[in-house]
Amino acid sequence: MLNTNINPDKIDFWKSNKWLIPIGVSNRHVHLSQEDIEILFGSGYKLTVAKQLVQKGNYAAKETVNVVGSKGVLEQVRIVGPPRNVTQVEISRTDAVKLGINTPIRDSGDLAETPGAILIGPNGPLVLKKGVIIPRAHIHMTKSKAESLDLNDKDKVSILIKSQKVVCYHNVLVRVTETGETEFHMDTDEANAAFVDTGDLAMIKHREMVIKDNFGNIVEVGVDNIKFVLGKNPHDYACIEGIKLLRNIFHYPTSIQQSIVNKMLNTDLIEPNRFYLLSAMEEDRVVGISCFYYLKDSKLGYLEHLGIIPEYRNRGIGSFLYHKVTSFLEKEHPEIEGLLLEVRCLNDETDNRKQLFLNLGAIPVDTSFYPSEKFKFAEELLLMFKPLVVEANLNTVTLEQAFRSLAKVL
Repeated sequence: MLNTNINPDKIDFWKSNKWLIPIGVSNRHVHLSQEDIEILFGSGYKLTVAKQLVQKGNYAAKETVNVVGSKGVLEQVRIVGPPRNVTQVEISRTDAVKLGINTPIRDSGDLAETPGAILIGPNGPLVLKKGVIIPRAHIHMTKSKAESLDLNDKDKVSILIKSQKVVCYHNVLVRVTETGETEFHMDTDEANAAFVDTGDLAMIKHREMVIKDNFGNIVEVGVDNIKFVLGKNPHDYACIEGIKLLRNIFHYPTSIQQSIVNKMLNTDLIEPNRFYLLSAMEEDRVVGISCFYYLKDSKLGYLEHLGIIPEYRNRGIGSFLYHKVTSFLEKEHPEIEGLLLEVRCLNDETDNRKQLFLNLGAIPVDTSFYPSEKFKFAEELLLMFKPLVVEANLNTVTLEQAFRSLAKVL
């Protein structure tokens, strides 16, 4: 998710940037079922195609209807075909006020407990009991585009628009399509507020692509050749090489290597908690590793190990790997509230991960407040905390629950 505290003027909109997508402004329109088409236009009536739309298979029909609410009327509202199973009216907030309809913001098709309206066609009126919505801004994306951006259907991203105004949309739903085109859909109110029109450009700021410099600004990084592989078995190539990095590059003891293998082979050892290993690879070479947990009772993640080999540092890969970890945890454990980050103390100094985590918005946790005889693991660590939801609250109860889990898994 795009951080709202960054300076968007630091982000350039290069025409070659693969994260750029065109904007499509969606005016008010109606989707009708065949049954309702016949009520409004007559028995056996078929819609007439006026214009094919960008999303292949969809078209603007020549036919229109009037939409009537308690306070007003929207005249000649375009029908979009082909017929759907259920009738749906999509309007803007301005339209809703004019009609006098208390209309919710919904994803297309989510019509439960929505208000209705009266539709009037040449053959008479149709009383619609539900189906009037303000459509939530969303992205239609081709399968090939989604694959190139490592996105999946129903993922959520942030969208940055830079025109006369700078506007950011968060939690924008991605809908992967086999036949349509890539486009960011917004309604007329949103387009007018952002000073944009159909065909203007927006930038996808996927959570995993949010990298900050030391001043807190988001920067673009060249990590297109880096892939991230989730370990399924400790004997997989990526796992073997990643674990070797801990011993050979980062000088962890052999006991750490054996501990990781045991946790991956015997998941019941740490239940109900979960352990994960994620390797960063360029072609066939493992260049970084992260090991992390999900602590069920406290609804927290715990990032134990994170490292990039020296020659691959200062390229943003460490930050990218961190965001991969948080993105994975949020997808696998949507109830997660925050992430605890481990920083080792080396020769009376903390390792360089502290500054990285500070730049990413984490804050230090005072572990000296807790009895060391109960939580021995904390003696050689500086723990840091990164909230992942607004309501995250690292209180004493939550932290003690996390400590009990960590005493078991570490």
